[in-house]
Amino acid sequence: MRFHEDQKGFTLVELVIVTAIVAIMAALSLTMLARIKYANTEKMVTHVTDALSKLQILAMTKETPRYMHIYKVGDDYYVCVNDSAVSTDGKGGNCLGSNLEIYKVVGDGGDEELVTSITQAVVSFKRDGTLRTVGSEDIRKIVVCGSFDTEIRINPKTGKHFAEKR
Repeated sequence: MRFHEDQKGFTLVELVIVTAIVAIMAALSLTMLARIKYANTEKMVTHVTDALSKLQILAMTKETPRYMHIYKVGDDYYVCVNDSAVSTDGKGGNCLGSNLEIYKVVGDGGDEELVTSITQAVVSFKRDGTLRTVGSEDIRKIVVCGSFDTEIRINPKTGKHFAEKR
């Protein structure tokens, strides 16, 4: 097959260069996507631990008990701190995303059970900083699932909470 001088086309070198550029851009975009997922998980953990810290400080400094609500609207969970033990109206708060697991303590042995059909969990502290049980739920562990899983545990005797990657 012969080409005439006025015919245009891609050479093999041009095709290889374009393919290499596309492959490099795809690899970079996948790397950035992983970083975004990691940052989102860190952000969710920070929202929950900050809300717990704020709640504990408010409980020790104010006469009125304060409550941290983790509630579900649609597929996403939200967290907010206020002075009402009853359900929030689903407005306000920081979005935690949809990958959240909440565990409650069952029985005297301290066994933990995943709360599967939860639309809202409430955490509160007493004036001395220890954990207060609200209703029948004794929330002690919140797991944020993302690019890595982080377990946020609450010590009921001291009220201290800590986040630990699994």
